[in-house]
Amino acid sequence: MSLVATMSKIKEIYKKHPVLSNLVFIIITGLLLLWAVLLFLDSWTFHGATAIVPDIKHKSYSEASSTLAANSLSIEISDSIYDRNIAPGTVVESWPKAGAVVKEGRQVYVTITAFSPKQVTISMPLTGNVSSRQAMSYLRGIGITDIRLETVPSEFADLVVGARYGDTPLSVGSVIPVTSTVTLQIGTGPASDDLDSLEDEETIVEENFEAYE
Repeated sequence: MSLVATMSKIKEIYKKHPVLSNLVFIIITGLLLLWAVLLFLDSWTFHGATAIVPDIKHKSYSEASSTLAANSLSIEISDSIYDRNIAPGTVVESWPKAGAVVKEGRQVYVTITAFSPKQVTISMPLTGNVSSRQAMSYLRGIGITDIRLETVPSEFADLVVGARYGDTPLSVGSVIPVTSTVTLQIGTGPASDDLDSLEDEETIVEENFEAYE
């Protein structure tokens, strides 16, 4: 059957069954569009293309980025930590792990060492009616572990009389590095000489009272 005859036959069927013909046309068009979308998604998502995550631990961020790019992967910083024993910007952890098989173009999330220590804000009074135990517990809770204690004469024992970072007094709102050395001045209470004098005064008062009786 020639092409002209075929076209004539199709026109004849369309005239006799217009509704059915339109329905068939819609179905065919939908199938063609679905096929085109699937082809596009295969290309867009690199369907079937894989890559192996290389080992990038202990590399600098720039070296890790270049290594991943050479393997059709990208890099994304997910977290940072401060470690004075490791050079800043060094990759200390990655996910997915080295050796994992992933799709090309995937992001690899890394944890790197920070270039400066984390800053913390003092949000609780460290002096006044605060014991040394309370102050030390609070400082450790916000990440400060280098705490030094100095004893100073005071009216009450074991209360924090002063707190400082270097020569700077600490108060609510002070912002300091988490690696800071914080010095707490702890009161020792009344001196023993003062206690002796108080006891002597109490003895004299008692003797005078007995003599009066």
